[in-house]
Amino acid sequence: MSNFRTVTIKGRTFRVRAGDVLLDGALANGVEIPYDCRAGTCGTCMVHVAKGQTVCGETHTQGMVHACQARVVSDLDIETEDVPEIDTTRARLVGLRELAPEIMELMIAPEKSITYLPGQYFKFAFNGFPARAYSPTASFDGRIGGRVIHLNIKRVRGGRVTSALGNSIRPGHRLRIQGPYGHAFLRPGGAGRLILAGSGTGFAPIWAIASVALRESRDRPIIIIAGAKKLPALYMTPVLAQLARLPNVKIIPTVEEGPINHPSIRTGRIEAHMPTLTASDVVYACGSPRMVSALAGLVEKAGATFYADPFESAAPEEPAGLLGKIKTLVARRPPQQASSEAPLDPFERRAPALVPTTGSPHLVSEQEPVQRQGDPRRSDPARGHDAAPTALHARKLHGEAAQRSDQPRRPAAQLASSHA
Repeated sequence: MSNFRTVTIKGRTFRVRAGDVLLDGALANGVEIPYDCRAGTCGTCMVHVAKGQTVCGETHTQGMVHACQARVVSDLDIETEDVPEIDTTRARLVGLRELAPEIMELMIAPEKSITYLPGQYFKFAFNGFPARAYSPTASFDGRIGGRVIHLNIKRVRGGRVTSALGNSIRPGHRLRIQGPYGHAFLRPGGAGRLILAGSGTGFAPIWAIASVALRESRDRPIIIIAGAKKLPALYMTPVLAQLARLPNVKIIPTVEEGPINHPSIRTGRIEAHMPTLTASDVVYACGSPRMVSALAGLVEKAGATFYADPFESAAPEEPAGLLGKIKTLVARRPPQQASSEAPLDPFERRAPALVPTTGSPHLVSEQEPVQRQGDPRRSDPARGHDAAPTALHARKLHGEAAQRSDQPRRPAAQLASSHA
């Protein structure tokens, strides 16, 4: 018996040794599968095994595997979804404000148009700091796309990047953006009930998905469960209040630590307030690995479709030497006001305009005049995370992938970003 197996991906056929990692075999034969972490956590390389068998790399969804972990044991037919190309561009921080204690909103202007799907993430590398992964989100008034990327980021004690926000990292700071990555993005044309669960700043990609889903359909039932550990961290209440006015949307805000003297806010973890699920439901979850794992069990039991982005903070870095430790001890509190260096000031308070607009809502594009060309890249094996999802472009997904993504047999559970 031959020690080689035949694999077909995107209409291209190649041979690999039995037992080889699927991703390695594809890349060695010039067949690109987007990937990032290579650890089976980020979900970027998830593919559907239409025919054949692999071992390892399984997900919560039958037939879906992490290509970076799956090993080939038979001939395979592999299906992939069309996603925006991974690219790199330079950008500048143009806005910074505090949304709640220890939660910041950043606005970033890229030097050229970048495209992503709502729910995907990018790596943001501020000059002088390590890269972190964040998911772009919509603004509080419901805008997504345009000239800037909105991020919601939690300060992490001892975090190399987040603790510098407002200090070393201020409006005008330059950075590099690479992506998009991730598999927990909104699929077009869905008709089933949409259930969106986000804890903490995991609400950022959830809000991006919700804002686009509302533009796509005025009638699709949507349930949004937004959680926080304590009431002050429930920073998204202005958005939730506006969403609650829409007839097709139900809002469930939750706080883990009570009591809460408010009739609309529940006490407990998100999974305790999940509605009864059915097989036709489509569930998106973004937040702590514990929350995502708990929801995965509920979704799997109901046979629903599941897309998830679990993330956690990167480990704090120990200051180097005595001087570094002294600097850490005397670090001043970040200023509340943004610098006047930024020519864009998009933080004016407005009532959220959440009425769906016309046009194709799925492919997001931050549209900024091209000043420099970044080098396209397929991956960066080292991945630390501080991220949030951005803008949409009125462009359709490529034919077959868009059709496949609407089928409930293709749900996906995925791990994604660590934020600090």
